[in-house]
Amino acid sequence: MNDSFTTKKRRIILGQYPNGNIKFISDEIAKDIITDPARPGYMSTKIWATLSTPANFGENAEKESSSYQHSLIPPKSGSICRFVQIPPDNNFEKVNNDDVKRFYQSINSKELHNPNQSVHPYMHKKNSLDYVYVMSGTIKLILDESEVNLNMGDTVVNIGANHAWSNTTDKICELFISSHDAT
Repeated sequence: MNDSFTTKKRRIILGQYPNGNIKFISDEIAKDIITDPARPGYMSTKIWATLSTPANFGENAEKESSSYQHSLIPPKSGSICRFVQIPPDNNFEKVNNDDVKRFYQSINSKELHNPNQSVHPYMHKKNSLDYVYVMSGTIKLILDESEVNLNMGDTVVNIGANHAWSNTTDKICELFISSHDAT
């Protein structure tokens, strides 16, 4: 199994003084991690969030980022950056509607839960522009009427499409996701 994601994610934050000089803000392990008990091995690590565009470069930028709860949905007029680990589908037994509902509630995205999804239980659609980079492994992007196989190095630009991720391999797939509000 691929262990590169299961290790902690280091987050280094740099800023800028008013005179333009660069300042070192922090070097730490990202602590905002959400898992899904119905899918052992699923992990989402929040790296940063912005509450507005253009982004706040001021002294309170780090407080602003930490004030936004970990979510699949970016803040209104803002963004959220995450690392996501998708375990093999065979790692979890049948996931039921209550499992999916609990997951979306745990990741502060309960409005994405649609119990009537027939294509995949984790299908969701949000008003965001998402850049998704496959860091390792392979994954299937499930859409309403088709599927796209993705490999390490592939990038998806999702402009609000209904979708889900399915890992039909025996190895973890790692994604880097940057979501930006598009409402």
